[in-house]
Amino acid sequence: MPFWTRLSVAGLVGLSLALAATPGPAAWPAPAFRAERIDAPGRVLDLSEHLGRLPIVLNFWASWCAPCRVEAPLLRNEEARQRGRVLFVGVNLQDTPGGARAFLQTYFWSFPNVRDAHGKLARAYRVVGLPTTVFINAAGQVVRVHAGPLTAERLEAFVSALTQPSAP
Repeated sequence: MPFWTRLSVAGLVGLSLALAATPGPAAWPAPAFRAERIDAPGRVLDLSEHLGRLPIVLNFWASWCAPCRVEAPLLRNEEARQRGRVLFVGVNLQDTPGGARAFLQTYFWSFPNVRDAHGKLARAYRVVGLPTTVFINAAGQVVRVHAGPLTAERLEAFVSALTQPSAP
């Protein structure tokens, strides 16, 4: 990997970790989107069909992102535990289609994954680095944007908070 690429990645990781510790603003409406699925070519995910119906976890990732690879099994396991109660969606950024498909095959993600080739979704969801996980409550409000890798404990706690009857 070229020096400037490594430096950029290191800077984004550092910024992500700093922002992860910063409390977010009040809840805000989750932007709806339609995007072609990586895991099911030819099919489209329309998030508006799910917003306001059940909690959603959006994970922004890339195959070249080392923290994303560490976090991948945690997301797979939590999605399996929450299947039917919480919708998990992967959003691939800055990747080749082949790299993205290989990542999905390696980590056995069974939840929908879409490609954000130009960063439009990342901007809409205020993503500044990878990985970033966005937590959307059942009312369709973004209640947390976590920049940086998640631990199993944090992921479980954040998802559990979404599924509580009094979730923000």
